[in-house]
Amino acid sequence: MKKIALLFFIFLSITSFAQSDCSDAIIVCGNTGFEGLTVTGIGTTQELTGLNTCKSQENNSLWLKLSINTGGTLGFLLVPGSNDINEDYDFFVFGPNASCNTLGQAIRCSTTNPLAINQNNNYTGMNENETDTSEGPGGAGNSFIKWLTVAAGDSYFLVIDRPIGSSNFSLQWTGTATFNTPPTFDVPTGISMDITQCDLDGTDDFSTAFDLTKNTPIIIGTQTDVTVTYHTQQNDALTSTNAIQNLTSFVNSINPQPLFARITNTITGCFNTSEFFIRTNANMSFPITKSSICDDATDGNDANGKAIFDLNKVTSDVFANQNTTSFTIKYYLTQNDANTNSNALSQFFHNTIPHQQSIYIKAYSSNLCVSTTKIDLIVNPLPQKTTAILVQCDTGLNPDGISLFNLSEANSIITNNDSNLSTSFFVNNADAVNNTNNLTTTFNNSINPQTIIVRVTNNTTGCYSFSSLQLKVNVIPEKTYFINPTCDDDGTEDGKHTFNLKDSNIPTTSTQKIIYYLNINDALLEQNAIVNPLSFFNETVYNQIIYARVEDGNDCFGISNIKLEVQKLPNIETASSAMVCSNLPSFFVQLDSGIQDGSPTSNYTYVWTKDGIILSGKTAPTLDVNTEGTYTVIVSTHSGCGKTRTITVTASDIAHIQNIDIIDLTNVNTVTINITGTGDYEYSLDEPLGPFQQSNFFDNVSSGIHDVYINDKNGCGTITKPIAVLGIPKFFTPNNDGYNDSWNIKEVNETFNKGARIFIYDRYGKVVKQVLPSSNGWDGTYTGNPMPADDYWYSIKLEDGREAKGHFLLKR
Repeated sequence: MKKIALLFFIFLSITSFAQSDCSDAIIVCGNTGFEGLTVTGIGTTQELTGLNTCKSQENNSLWLKLSINTGGTLGFLLVPGSNDINEDYDFFVFGPNASCNTLGQAIRCSTTNPLAINQNNNYTGMNENETDTSEGPGGAGNSFIKWLTVAAGDSYFLVIDRPIGSSNFSLQWTGTATFNTPPTFDVPTGISMDITQCDLDGTDDFSTAFDLTKNTPIIIGTQTDVTVTYHTQQNDALTSTNAIQNLTSFVNSINPQPLFARITNTITGCFNTSEFFIRTNANMSFPITKSSICDDATDGNDANGKAIFDLNKVTSDVFANQNTTSFTIKYYLTQNDANTNSNALSQFFHNTIPHQQSIYIKAYSSNLCVSTTKIDLIVNPLPQKTTAILVQCDTGLNPDGISLFNLSEANSIITNNDSNLSTSFFVNNADAVNNTNNLTTTFNNSINPQTIIVRVTNNTTGCYSFSSLQLKVNVIPEKTYFINPTCDDDGTEDGKHTFNLKDSNIPTTSTQKIIYYLNINDALLEQNAIVNPLSFFNETVYNQIIYARVEDGNDCFGISNIKLEVQKLPNIETASSAMVCSNLPSFFVQLDSGIQDGSPTSNYTYVWTKDGIILSGKTAPTLDVNTEGTYTVIVSTHSGCGKTRTITVTASDIAHIQNIDIIDLTNVNTVTINITGTGDYEYSLDEPLGPFQQSNFFDNVSSGIHDVYINDKNGCGTITKPIAVLGIPKFFTPNNDGYNDSWNIKEVNETFNKGARIFIYDRYGKVVKQVLPSSNGWDGTYTGNPMPADDYWYSIKLEDGREAKGHFLLKR
């Protein structure tokens, strides 16, 4: 007998329906079409309890019915989808020829746990090598038992149960027995079970009624003893449940929709399933339902709203330029003609209803259903033909009738201010028709007058017509006007000032107006006009020409020059200062007008003031003054442009000594001179001509008579005063050699400190001498006898109340 090796896969989590009861058992035939079943739950009843010796029951079960065609041996290998050793599958076999109501005791069962026996895989099944017919539970057995010997016509129930785990599994049949052969889908080569049809129910929703029985004879072919059912779910087809009832008018719920056909052998119960699709094709859609062309009037006057339509172009418009080579398209004058496919229109159609007429398009393709819709044929009018004139001025002293035009100035007349119309300009009609060599809007005429062609286009429809524009030049010689020069006196000497351009007094008529421009081209082209001519700030320093265009309407009647001039102010230093001596009335200083550029003083006039009062008769460029005050001079050009110079004159004076502070009789003698006065002073000691120092303080001054000098740096004079700085000799040698023969305080005499009291003591405090300031001092004797060499002490009391004590050495 032929050995069977049939493999089928049971997948979890695909559907919710489970063959968990005997009554739902799947008949196993010689096919592999069992994908999509689950091993979940125990069905509606627990059917294994007490019916086996393996001490188990249903946990997550699947029932299979095995119908034997030819007898022999029958085994299988069960392989879980996961190799995790925790995945535990059991199985039970009932039969032969058991019924669900009388299953009897299981003739084979295995409930061994692969983890409990340390099995190296989680496989189970029946094979020819085993001798036991049952095993388990838990660690009992090895997961395999003896296979069956079966006879033709017998049937068995195989129950697969998964107490632990969640994976799917596969079965591989072994042995010599075979199952009954399932019927086949006897669909001829080149024939498809898929059904496609148009949505003809009047609602464009891709849903319509299908006749599924069209597939039944295709599926059965020449087979007998078979029936065909149709299902919306694969699981329903496998379990023969929920068959579609309205086979001749089934309405799809999605598009496309999968359906499942089941063919079943009515004798053996074997079956087969196959998926096919039903589809609703969309009707042909028309993105656009109108097509437009321009009126075919060539002269602008035959605008009757009629034209010849090329229906190929209409097709291109309707389908928005998409590729329509696979479409079948025809046009009809009426809906009835379209419905009856009669009187189709030829390619070129001349509308009979002016401006807009409707026709009907009928179209379909291999994958789009036939549709018909109304198409509006629209004849758009051409822009109105117009004649316009531009009048320009010539420029220069010898005008020749050739000038520069801004052609866009004619747009408002040619388009009647319709913003939806655009213009382009051409020298001749041929260029305008071909839309080539179009002119820029800045154009120089070649003859006077000259006519050019204007192509006027409707921006929405694209329709165009031709208007004419005549260019005419008024030959008027150029004139120049002046505005009185202005001084550069606006606070910033930059050669710029504000002008009222109307002060040029250019004559005009009541209908004319003047527009001002910075250059001649702007004046000709009427662009960049000066915004505020009443307050124009010149841009070219000192001298500038402005161009005034005189217009009547838009016609030019002359372009004149206006000369602007900003005159410079005198180049002077505007602020200065000077000094006079209040102690020297005969001392004068000369003030000048401060001219900076070396120009002759005769180029200007002068007006002098002091403290705001005009000095009568003072009109020279200089002024001699000997008193302080604020002096101004207004320096003016002969044209009247003036600038003011301000000179601040202050007074200085010689110094007045308040006192002189002398610190002497010390190791470091200092002198500080204290003065008053309005001058700027400097100081010197014993040097009448300097050098002078800024400070009134002198240190390290030697003892003796000194002269102090105080000089006014402004030139108002120098004063002097003698001072005495006292000194104490450290020793004396009364040996009559002419050097240091006596001892006395230095610089104490009849002039300085003549009232000072000086006493000399020996080491025992005895007064040996009182020295008079005016005398030569002590000669080293006492009562005419020489005193020994030794230290002697002194005490001094000066006229200013100061006292000093110390000692000195008498050397022999």
